[in-house]
Parts: sequence; structure tokens; C-alpha cells
Amino acid sequence: MTPLECDRQMWDYPNVKLVADNRGRLTSSDLFQPGAAFDASPQPDGSIRVIRLEEREVPTVRPRRVNGRLRGADVKISRQVIAAAIRAGRDER
Repeated sequence: MTPLECDRQMWDYPNVKLVADNRGRLTSSDLFQPGAAFDASPQPDGSIRVIRLEEREVPTVRPRRVNGRLRGADVKISRQVIAAAIRAGRDER
């Protein structure tokens, strides 16, 4: 068998059937790595969509001193900018 034929056979059965135990847990060492976080959401067609959550680097703001007290950044953000950022984050999922 050639390497191309081996790869083709691997994809003959792309669907995986998972059965939950009595506590509602799923296990598959090929799909779910230990310690990884996933988001599962039911879809209108009755299927379940599972997405692996990845940790992203969060932007931080350095504190500044005002009259001897620590304050946040000297930036004012409009509600429209905040709403747009939230929508973009939701759409990205």
C-alpha cells in the first residue's frame, strides 16, 4: 500500500460516536486532551458543536499615580467602541 492509500483509508469513517456515562461525561483521548477547555453548545438541528477554547494574551493597563494614588489608564472609551469589541468577540466564536 502506498502512503496516499493509507491516508485515504484513515478518512473513510470521519464521524465519531461518543456515548456519555451516567454523570454526563464524554471521554476520547484522541479528541480531548487532559486539561483542555471546551465549549459545547446545542445547535438548532439537534447536533452539538464542541469548540476548544484557547487561552489568549489579555492586554493589560499599567497603573499611574495621581496625587499619590494608583489610577487606571488615562483613556476614555466610548460605549460604541466597547459594544463593537464585544460583538467582534462573539462573532469570532
